[in-house]
Amino acid sequence: MRVLQICPKPPVPSIDGGCLAMNAMTEGFVSNGAKVKILTASTSKHPLRLEQLDKAYLEKTSIEGIQIETEFDVRDAYISLFNGASYNISRFFAHHFAVVLENVLSRHHYDVIHLESLYATPYIETIRRHAPNALVSLRSHNHEYQIWEQRWKASRNPISRLALRHLSKSLERYEKDILNHIDALVAISELEAEGYKNWGYSGPLFIAGFGIDIQPEASPSRPVPNSDKSKLKLFHIGAMDWGPNKEGVDWFVEKVWPELYPKHPHIELHLAGKGMDSSWYSNHPKVFNHGEVPDAKVFSMQNDLLVVPLLRGAGVRVKIVEAMAQGIPVATTTLGSTGLGLEGHGCLLDTKPEGMAAALSELLDNPDRLHSMRTNSLEVVHARFDRHRIGKDVLEFYGNHV
Repeated sequence: MRVLQICPKPPVPSIDGGCLAMNAMTEGFVSNGAKVKILTASTSKHPLRLEQLDKAYLEKTSIEGIQIETEFDVRDAYISLFNGASYNISRFFAHHFAVVLENVLSRHHYDVIHLESLYATPYIETIRRHAPNALVSLRSHNHEYQIWEQRWKASRNPISRLALRHLSKSLERYEKDILNHIDALVAISELEAEGYKNWGYSGPLFIAGFGIDIQPEASPSRPVPNSDKSKLKLFHIGAMDWGPNKEGVDWFVEKVWPELYPKHPHIELHLAGKGMDSSWYSNHPKVFNHGEVPDAKVFSMQNDLLVVPLLRGAGVRVKIVEAMAQGIPVATTTLGSTGLGLEGHGCLLDTKPEGMAAALSELLDNPDRLHSMRTNSLEVVHARFDRHRIGKDVLEFYGNHV
């Protein structure tokens, strides 16, 4: 099967959850014998750097990047405001990208055009004109409008609140309408799929969670920390220039940590991520700010338990699945676990600060539980998040509808 994967940002290097999710699908397709070409936007925030990619990846994906400008433009935003269009979406359409896409479609036949997220859908019209027989599928990472809805509801500035509300509503209208222009839908979780059904979508639908490369050597082999003798290291890593991450870590450090640390003075909290100011959290005991680290996996493996204190956002938290695949147990909020179905499977879940502090405190009082949580984590990941199996299932789904 020949698949053209259109991405609104490069899947590699995988610097955030969206990139990881796109690349996982690429690798899943390739490992199951599909012929894949990636056509991606390259932006100032997310540039494609071909010189950093290895030859094998370039050969198996024929990745091609087109530079487009997606930064906020006041004039374009006002135009969208008055014509009722979604500015969030229009930022990702560029005429020269459409021209390149047209050339790609004229050179090769593709069975499936796989659109990664809503932000790749502005090119459906071009696809229909130049590849009328291809299956056009939207791979939904989340309901995009919900992120903006949460932002305007949380805003206290009347002007910002009004502007964000407009962006949310116009994006919601677009997201509903686009369902009439696709042939198939691949949702990242049952929650997302149910939302589309409630909007009236009745076309081919498949649920394919976030996939990772399952390493056979992964095992819960690290020694279980002794609460009386060793330092148990909690940690968080994420892009701290993304509002929900910063808000969640603030909440944990200010609300949960003061409840937890005095009872367990042997513990530490280690924080890392892109956009983290060196002055943040310096006045909190045993909280260490590492800034942006060169290797997220190495950093994660140096610690014992991942904290994902998400209070707003949408979609699946990739970092949770990655941590569990490394045998690292996770503490998160109910929102943080959305779409993963991890209740009782290697995760501590609580949304109130006192509840999360109590759950962590109980775990710290019984450190042997960390071993069973690691075992459960690995079992769940192997059963549900293997990218090779997910790629195989999606290709079979496509094969039934091409």
